[in-house]
Amino acid sequence: MTKFIRSAAAPLALLLVLGGCQKNDAAPASRQVELAPAPNGQPQLADTARGAVSPTADVNAGTEALPKESVSPASKQAPRPAPARQPTNAPVSSAPAAVPAPSRTAAAPSAPSAPTTGVIAGGASMSAAMGSRICTNTHRVGDRVTATLASPVNGTNGAVIPAGAAVTLRVTESTRGENGKEGIRLAFEPVSVTTGGATYVIGGSATMTGMETVRAQTTGDQAKKVAAGAVIGALAGKLLGKKNKTAVVGAAVGAAAGGAIAAGSSDWNGCLGEGGRVTIVLSGPLTVQLAR
Repeated sequence: MTKFIRSAAAPLALLLVLGGCQKNDAAPASRQVELAPAPNGQPQLADTARGAVSPTADVNAGTEALPKESVSPASKQAPRPAPARQPTNAPVSSAPAAVPAPSRTAAAPSAPSAPTTGVIAGGASMSAAMGSRICTNTHRVGDRVTATLASPVNGTNGAVIPAGAAVTLRVTESTRGENGKEGIRLAFEPVSVTTGGATYVIGGSATMTGMETVRAQTTGDQAKKVAAGAVIGALAGKLLGKKNKTAVVGAAVGAAAGGAIAAGSSDWNGCLGEGGRVTIVLSGPLTVQLAR
């Protein structure tokens, strides 16, 4: 009896299962809702465990879990994929940075600065005129005198020492001639030149032209020498001739001899008058400021 009940219960259970499936298939189409896939980054719904209540079970059980409106075909389209997120720690490119192209208009080169000085070459000649009279009996060695540049002197970069510039000279020799003109000594050396408010030290040689000679004795001194010569001549004639006529002739001859002796024994001074020329030759180059 028990075997018969078991064999009869098996077909009955199969019929109940088939009946349930047909009932599920006969559910209205409006109740069948297709769930949209979950967006990226959200957890997917896992399969429900056996015995748990799922949305599908509610639908099968006749419970309205969703609204009755039918889902439009557009809603069945696949959702647009979410834009890919850029990684925050993106690797730094090792490619070299682009070098900007050079400007087409090249910068104009800066103009060289204008020179501010010029050079008067060594060996240049400078002609100067004395500003006062200089004599061996009025000026001593070491005295300084002033002359005026007679003509301009040119150099490099347009440098020029103009005419009229003041030239300072130093007296290096000042000696009168004793008993003649042969011993007269008068000489100078250049010290400096002043132009444009600046004074420049110069060196070189100086040669004067047009020196005068002046007798050192006064007229009274000359008369005394002539008289002394005449007396000597007269005494000599008297002693020699012992006659008055011879004495007179001897006095005349003695006076002439005395005058000659006085002239030959005179002292002489050397003088360079005002406006007398001195030629200066520079011993080395001279750097001067250019005129503004």
